[in-house]
Amino acid sequence: MIKFAGRFLVAFLLMSLVAAAGAQALTIDIDPGSGLSGNAAALAAFNQAANQWASHFSDPITVTIKADLTDMHSTTIIGLTSPVLLMSDYNTIRNAVVSDALLDWGDAIAAALPTKDHFSALVPTGFGLADGLYGTKADLKALGFTGLDSTFGLSDADMTFNSGFAFDYYRGDGITPGTIDFETVAAHEIGHVLGFVSSVDLVEGYLKAGQTWNIIPSTLDLYRFWDGSSYDPATIAEFTTDPRNLVPGYAAVFDDLTHEWAMSTGAYYGDGNQASHWKDNGLTGFLIGLMDPTLAYGQIINLTEADLRALDLIGYDTRRVPLPTSILLLGTGLACLAIFQRRSQTRAGSGA
Repeated sequence: MIKFAGRFLVAFLLMSLVAAAGAQALTIDIDPGSGLSGNAAALAAFNQAANQWASHFSDPITVTIKADLTDMHSTTIIGLTSPVLLMSDYNTIRNAVVSDALLDWGDAIAAALPTKDHFSALVPTGFGLADGLYGTKADLKALGFTGLDSTFGLSDADMTFNSGFAFDYYRGDGITPGTIDFETVAAHEIGHVLGFVSSVDLVEGYLKAGQTWNIIPSTLDLYRFWDGSSYDPATIAEFTTDPRNLVPGYAAVFDDLTHEWAMSTGAYYGDGNQASHWKDNGLTGFLIGLMDPTLAYGQIINLTEADLRALDLIGYDTRRVPLPTSILLLGTGLACLAIFQRRSQTRAGSGA
């Protein structure tokens, strides 16, 4: 069984945010290194993984991923992924999420997201909240922010896969026993690039180091609540006022009042899996989606409604319903942004 993991680094920059324009559908471009470009089967599988996501979204953006396949001289790390993460003040990104939702009647719940003055969160003792939200660079593109490539570089993420492991690059005839489905691994990592990330993983890093931090939630964290508690919303009013759950180890759910899906609670202080994932099917007894934290040898996992709904509500436009003809553009503004680097490690372990 393999496990997905990650860590973050941070630096700060200034940039201008403006309305998006351009192509008519989501495009995921792979910029392959020599190892990947020299392996036609691996490159084809990677492109199939990209198409899994791109075929479901109509956002007029291009997401560029640098990817390679090379011997990493490790018996535990199957792959590394580092999406670029960007932060602005809370209301700037929250309002972009709300504006994007106006283009899809199925996303009306986003209008009930709290503004900065009403936002609260459960945090570990000694921690606070900063005035900010962050998302992946790809997510901010989907939310309508442009100028990101010219400011932060063309690439939205870097991925490296370990050629020292036995991958099966073609799932059409099933997965060879004792090998790992490359397409599933690549599609999972692309999900993180697109925005499936949580600040709870950062919180764990600070706790492990014995430090505190003023937490900056992710766009996905806007829908993260404490499952089964008095802070598990049942009404629109409670969805607005209930605190989000940013504490490792607390039972967590993604909740939009229509769907409620369990999430992992932390690699060190929770259930053993990074919070930027659904709850492990090995713990729940059923698979929620591709963003499950583990993958068995010989197993294929495809996108589910849960995966698509999560990204839909943080800024992506799904193809399942026609979009209105009217377009709401974001205004231009100057904001302080932080650029993060998320490193996701795909690890090998025992089990089936």
